[in-house]
Amino acid sequence: MASEYLNNKTFESIIQSFQFYKRQQAKCELIWLDLEETHKRRRKKHRDNQKKAALEESRKNYKEACAKFKDFQEQLAYAFYILSENIANWAKFSGIDIDDAIQEGVLICFEKIDRFDPRKGKAFNYMSTCILNHFRQLYRSARNYNELKKRYLCFLQERFENIVIRNGRERSNNYSRNHLE
Repeated sequence: MASEYLNNKTFESIIQSFQFYKRQQAKCELIWLDLEETHKRRRKKHRDNQKKAALEESRKNYKEACAKFKDFQEQLAYAFYILSENIANWAKFSGIDIDDAIQEGVLICFEKIDRFDPRKGKAFNYMSTCILNHFRQLYRSARNYNELKKRYLCFLQERFENIVIRNGRERSNNYSRNHLE
C-alpha cells in the first residue's frame, strides 16, 4: 500500500502550473507557426530576413514552454499515480485488477484536468471523485460482463442437453417428443 499522501496546496499549484503551461504551449506554437509562415512569404516576396530574430525568439519561447509543460506533466503523473494507488488499495472492488485500475485512474485524471477550477473546489476532492466514479463504472462493467457470461454459459448448457442427433441431424428433445406423439 502506498504510504505517500498529497498535500492539497501543492497539488493545486502543480495543476494550475500545468494548465498555464498547456495554454502557453498552444499560444507559443500558434505565434511561432504564424511568424514562420510570414517569414517564408516575406522572404519569397522581398528576399530579406527581417523577421528572422522574432522567429527565433518565438521558437525559443515555444521550446521553453514545452519543456516546462513536460516537467509539470511528469509531476502530475506522479501525483495522480499516488492518488490513484491509494484509492485503488482502499476501495478494493472485486473483479478489477488493481494495476489496471491505477493506470486508468491516472488517465482519467489527465482527461478531467482541464475541467478543474480551483475557485469551485479542492483538487484532491475533485480528482478523488473522478477516480472513484471511474472505478465504480469499471466494477459495474465487470459485474455485468460476468453475469452475461454466466447466463450465456447456462443457455449453451441447456441447449446442449436438449439436442439429440438422429440420422445425422440435430433435433431438440422437445421436437422429438412432440413429433412422436
